[in-house]
Amino acid sequence: MRTDDLIADLAESPVATARPSLRIVGAMLGGWLVALVALLLVLGAPLASLSQTGMLPFGVKSGFAIAFLAASVSAAIAAGRPGKKLSLRLALIAVPFLALLALMTLELSSTPRGNWGGLFFGTTYMSCIAAITLASLPVLVSTLWAYREMAPTRPALAGLLAGLSSGAAAAVAYALYCPETTASFLLAAYTPAALAPAVAGWLLGPRLLRW
Repeated sequence: MRTDDLIADLAESPVATARPSLRIVGAMLGGWLVALVALLLVLGAPLASLSQTGMLPFGVKSGFAIAFLAASVSAAIAAGRPGKKLSLRLALIAVPFLALLALMTLELSSTPRGNWGGLFFGTTYMSCIAAITLASLPVLVSTLWAYREMAPTRPALAGLLAGLSSGAAAAVAYALYCPETTASFLLAAYTPAALAPAVAGWLLGPRLLRW
């Protein structure tokens, strides 16, 4: 069988698409629960800072992280299916970041320049990056394990998207603890924290996801 025929068969086969996708989602959920338990042991009960920050900042953080997660998981699963186009799914990943960028612009326009540092770095910048990065590790491990059932033709890109999904999942978990209230902080801290496992996935993808 020619390579093109094999790719076409894999792309059309329901066994090669539906079951691995569910396995990836299940594995990611399992890794996320491990990350959540780890955060619980280290940081204590979730939502403790909600009384200080209020519902609106919590809603922005959670909404951003969930939208980021949904878009990145969709792209990651599509990357494991030969012949699937990724352009739209990759563009959707940018949507929650563009929404934050709009909010950040409003924040900066209404804040004196001398106070911008507080908007971007808050009081927990480094601990936020560390928490999300570390919490992403069990998600990344379980996701890459499940991803071996897929058939990515671009394993580096697939690994990157699996890592990005893991970072987004960790961001969802950490949003339950984050005491910061600005969109500027979310962009400045959550973005590099999610990119760390993405880089790890990009490096590991060619080794672990080759078929």
